[in-house]
Amino acid sequence: MRHNRICVLFISDLYSAKFTRQPDMKLDVKNLKMTDMVLISDNKLLLSDENVGTLALVDIKSNNVVSKIELRKKPSLVCKIDKNRAATTAGNEIQFLQIEANALRCDLALTSGEDAYQYGIASQGNNLVVTYVLPPGVRIISTDGKIIHKLDNTTAGKELFKQPRWIATTSDGSIYVTDWGTHKITRLDSSLAILQTFSGSLLRGPHGIIALNRDQLLVCNKSNNNILLIRPSTNSMTVLLDDGIEKPQSICFCNEQKKLYVASEDDKVMVYQLSSQIRE
Repeated sequence: MRHNRICVLFISDLYSAKFTRQPDMKLDVKNLKMTDMVLISDNKLLLSDENVGTLALVDIKSNNVVSKIELRKKPSLVCKIDKNRAATTAGNEIQFLQIEANALRCDLALTSGEDAYQYGIASQGNNLVVTYVLPPGVRIISTDGKIIHKLDNTTAGKELFKQPRWIATTSDGSIYVTDWGTHKITRLDSSLAILQTFSGSLLRGPHGIIALNRDQLLVCNKSNNNILLIRPSTNSMTVLLDDGIEKPQSICFCNEQKKLYVASEDDKVMVYQLSSQIRE
């Protein structure tokens, strides 16, 4: 496994960037209610639908669903492992996926021996980082299910999490976890030691989060109906987008097209063109 692909931007560019609202993405499939999305390649987007247990592979240039599968257990969040592999949480299982051209198929499934509900998922090196709803916490696990590190309210001796959800990882080993129950984002190191916490009136109901680089994070600030830009080095947060956004839930960025995709709770995918110069 490898880190999720990270787009490297000039630090000053994003703060001064201008976004132009594009037509919303309209998918050629009915009754698809998006829970999460992740960019698999420059033109392929993987969507999960927790309501009916569906995963869909979408060509973002044509807005066509090129492959769709239904799982035995309903998928929650998804992550990219590499260009041909992805994974999704589904109850007490992690379902690995193979992606070849326009074909999406199930691979091995990793089942937890515990009665634990897994939700958020991200890749980090050769391992996976997973958030748990019951009990609320975060774990780093190997691909064969071995628990490498564990952090929850019991191990910490105090309430750290209420409803941990989305995860972003960065190349320096940092792990960012959104918790819409506490209205906080927690930054952890690769051993799950707490490095930093983001909170305040500006941050309400954080959901999807992505890392553009080690010092620029974009967060779906669901309850405040906007997208936040977080800069860990200065512990700062600022509203990046609030143009017509309602209850943003997940987010991804396409470096090739320089477009930002924001999915809302009402299953609309808003598209924004970024005008700044970007490099990888």
